[in-house]
Amino acid sequence: MNYKYKLGFIGCGNMAKAIINGIIDAKFLSSKDLFISTPHISENYLGIDFTNNNKEILDNCEYVVIAVKPQIYRSIESEFSNAKAKCLISIMAGVNTATIQKASGCREIIRIMPNTPCSIKEGVSAMTSAGASKESFEFIENVFKTISSTVVVDESYFDAVTSVSGSGPAYVYYFIKSVIDAGIEGGLSYEQSKELTLKTFIGASKMVEKSTDSLDTLIDKVCSKGGTTIQAIDTFRQTNIYENIKLGVEKCRKRSEELSK
Repeated sequence: MNYKYKLGFIGCGNMAKAIINGIIDAKFLSSKDLFISTPHISENYLGIDFTNNNKEILDNCEYVVIAVKPQIYRSIESEFSNAKAKCLISIMAGVNTATIQKASGCREIIRIMPNTPCSIKEGVSAMTSAGASKESFEFIENVFKTISSTVVVDESYFDAVTSVSGSGPAYVYYFIKSVIDAGIEGGLSYEQSKELTLKTFIGASKMVEKSTDSLDTLIDKVCSKGGTTIQAIDTFRQTNIYENIKLGVEKCRKRSEELSK
């Protein structure tokens, strides 16, 4: 089938715009290859053709990204019947590939869980496929590589993905905030404490990425017996921060499981 557009978007919120910006900036596709469906019909984003008719997207695009909230999808699900698109791509939490396949009749479905750092091209996206050809999967993977790294994960583990990378940025922000505030209480200015904390997090993350040492070894290398760092680590251990973090991630995962039913 000949399609007028290579890639369409149903919904044009922050994540859809991040994907579009990544594609355009990388010159992976041009504006004329893209088509957007949005209720904000007056919005002209980057000169891309747009409509408020979802069926136009589904009938004229080879690949279609479903970029709406799950509750919105459920209200428009009937519009996906007999979709002519070759492949549908979902970035919705809590809606599995089988549900989309059943509603659309489309054989090729790809489900992706990006996270918010994709908006600055520093994200990570988990990907899974139901019936997608190698060509389709590689094309969509390359789309998301313009804004993130990609990890292929079986769909049965997508609730764990949600609890680790989907929700994970909030955990990091929470810990960063606590360290910045502790620095301020120690007499640093907000700007000083923020820069010291952020550079430390970035550097430590790169150490984990590049080092062959285990995380326990990296921790031990910063600590010395009777020194300063061990006082903090011992306090974290005594107050059970490690187990509490794992408990929080577990509760996040279980909530994702509930919402997926």
